Amino acid sequence: MESIEYQNLKLILSWNGEKFSGYQYQPHAFTVQEAITNAWHILTKETVKLQGCSRLDAGVHAQHYVLNLHTMTKLSVERIIKGLNGILHSNLALDISVYQGCFTNSDFHARFHSKGKHYRYLIWYGFSEHTFLTKRCWHVRAKLSLEDIQEALNQFIGNHDFAAFRSSDCSAKTTVRNIYQIDSWIHPLYPEMLVVDIWGDGFLKNMIRNIVGTGVDMATGKLHKNTITEAFQLKDRNKTGMCAPAWALTLMHVFYEKNEMEMAIKKSGRYLVPC
Repeated sequence: MESIEYQNLKLILSWNGEKFSGYQYQPHAFTVQEAITNAWHILTKETVKLQGCSRLDAGVHAQHYVLNLHTMTKLSVERIIKGLNGILHSNLALDISVYQGCFTNSDFHARFHSKGKHYRYLIWYGFSEHTFLTKRCWHVRAKLSLEDIQEALNQFIGNHDFAAFRSSDCSAKTTVRNIYQIDSWIHPLYPEMLVVDIWGDGFLKNMIRNIVGTGVDMATGKLHKNTITEAFQLKDRNKTGMCAPAWALTLMHVFYEKNEMEMAIKKSGRYLVPC
């Protein structure tokens, strides 16, 4: 009897998270995983299990999201990308795009083999507005000092127990994570836009949004300077700041080589488009 030969396909996607309840499948909400699974079935008639690099919160965007699946399809990568994009955009009218793809090693796993991730959070502060940019940011109607928010966010760098900075329904078995770098900077063309880049080995549910919310609350004087130290010690979510909104957060890149990530951190990621 002829054995079935599966190939491991790696895909890189991007999407606008506004209409999705995150990546991972949920029984009563529409997710990116469900959308891609449906598109794949239309293209190949296969029902496959997707392995995504991250769950992502509802409403969060992705610029470089990696997933893999095992398939028996004989289609070329070029035909797969063209077919999926056509189905996603024309048939399903969804704001998801497949950027790249390749057949890879059979044991490659998009989540387990990840060495780190880069997220970007956008803040628009003050009382002026921009028709296109402000709605992609968290609009903080207050004065913000770059120095003050960076001083607060610096306290998160390193290996810490982030139990106080995850959502109440987070199911992670361990809450210790390592944040390699946090870089805050002002957009060179729009001084009202503050960009926060965060690199880490992994993140808990709502962790980045809680980190940014706490940093902003400290920078605006709503929380005292010892807030983060006490939150780490007490592991109490009630001791931290607000959870910043999801629509201003983007997964920028997933790294599978340590040297690639180290190079990106060294460049501070500022060469990447801010939104």
